[in-house]
Amino acid sequence: MIFVYKKWKNFCDNLQKKGFISIPACDINSKSGNYLVLKHDVETDVRHAYEIAKIEYLYGHRGSYYVQAYLLDNPENIELLKQIRKMGHEVSYHYDVMDSCHGNLDSAVDEFERNRQLFEDNGFSVVTVCQHGNPVVERIGYSSNRDFFRSDRVNELYPDISDIMVNFKSKNSTDYLYFSDAGREFKLIYDPINNDIINSDDKNISFDDLGKLLNNLDTKKGNIISIHPHRWTKSSALYLIKSCIFKTAKAIAKALMKIPFFKKVMSKYYYLAKKI
Repeated sequence: MIFVYKKWKNFCDNLQKKGFISIPACDINSKSGNYLVLKHDVETDVRHAYEIAKIEYLYGHRGSYYVQAYLLDNPENIELLKQIRKMGHEVSYHYDVMDSCHGNLDSAVDEFERNRQLFEDNGFSVVTVCQHGNPVVERIGYSSNRDFFRSDRVNELYPDISDIMVNFKSKNSTDYLYFSDAGREFKLIYDPINNDIINSDDKNISFDDLGKLLNNLDTKKGNIISIHPHRWTKSSALYLIKSCIFKTAKAIAKALMKIPFFKKVMSKYYYLAKKI
């Protein structure tokens, strides 16, 4: 699978023709029925997210863009994100506070609140959020960033915020199928809420099959399709170069994570993985 803008454009066009129109996750409620959410994890290079947002807007889709807080340090990024919001898309927080605070919930709450306020101060309402995975972090005493919204304390502090990967189903009395391009391959994630704890036994699917699947889905369920915009490019050649770098780095990281010393070093600089 080659992730190029032209393919996303064709996909969004076909969705529209089939009667599937994406709405933001923040608009979902118990009466939404067979909804579609085009979800985006924005981890670096907001320009790519802007290009994807323009494509979706062209075909009447409004998606959800979950953005790493550090990207709001750049005024140019904020302006692009405001343009994305003007198109009708949701712009919210893609958090990883448990990892950045090494599992310390008190520190994680403080960091989350600072960043939540940063989004709000820039005009981005934080109604739904999404945790970030961080594949090379050494975790002691916690499972993943999802543990943040698994906390009763956090849910009491933020009763009006739901995490797509933790409590979105229960808070909105809804159910969904979850598709993701994580790892540069599309997969149907069978248990997106708990697959950080148990093996979800996910199913690899092609991009073409993804479009076909939407015609045969349970009408009582919603559908969330999650992509990483920075991995999508204008040309096949550029994508293949970036994909080769990604796969090489992934293979090296996987091997080094088996060595205690390198595991600790890589865990310390986990945030570099967001760049690829």
